[in-house]
Amino acid sequence: MARQPRRQAEPLARNSELEGIRRTFDRESEQYDRSMRRVERSLSPRRARMVADLTGRVLEVGVGTGATLPHYPAGVELTGIDLSPGMLGVARGRAEDLGISAELLEMDAQALRFPDRSFDAVVFTLCLCTIPSPAAAIREGLRVARPGAPIRFLEHVRSHLLAVALVQELVNPLTVLLQHDHFNRRTFDEARLAGVADLVEERWFLGLFTLIQGHAPSG
Repeated sequence: MARQPRRQAEPLARNSELEGIRRTFDRESEQYDRSMRRVERSLSPRRARMVADLTGRVLEVGVGTGATLPHYPAGVELTGIDLSPGMLGVARGRAEDLGISAELLEMDAQALRFPDRSFDAVVFTLCLCTIPSPAAAIREGLRVARPGAPIRFLEHVRSHLLAVALVQELVNPLTVLLQHDHFNRRTFDEARLAGVADLVEERWFLGLFTLIQGHAPSG
């Protein structure tokens, strides 16, 4: 996969869609954190497996309120990004409570302000359902990953079970309108088309959630 020229630091992208997403999650950051605790019994073991073997400099795209922070191995140099200052505020409080050192930055995942090949691993956590262009975000993740770096995704997606998927398609316009949340994203296909190599997938809960593991191209 050809590498893009180094991207210069630039202001966070400002447009109506991103502003709407930011406002929603700023307003609901505390409520979001509380509501996610109800599903952490299912998500937490997958979060742990997603990051257990990671080393070096790691980028978490969509760090949110920091639910994955306690699962990172000691010694990882963690950078987490999110569009919402409110979500990052909760994450910083969690990192402080846990005694974890992490660089947590407000940033648009579609236009990362990092040099090419600057991370030893990149993980996406429950964010590609909201990011306006998941393909752009994945390409950016690959750009900043070193060759062969682990690329991981923990996401909710369109189910592989037709009956469930049809319900998702039915409610998707409402979830997008109210929460900027796309219930019908095909993240495995997006990752494959973006160039993530060696993809494997584990689905659960009627195929609504997925843990996808792959690597940045070696060349």
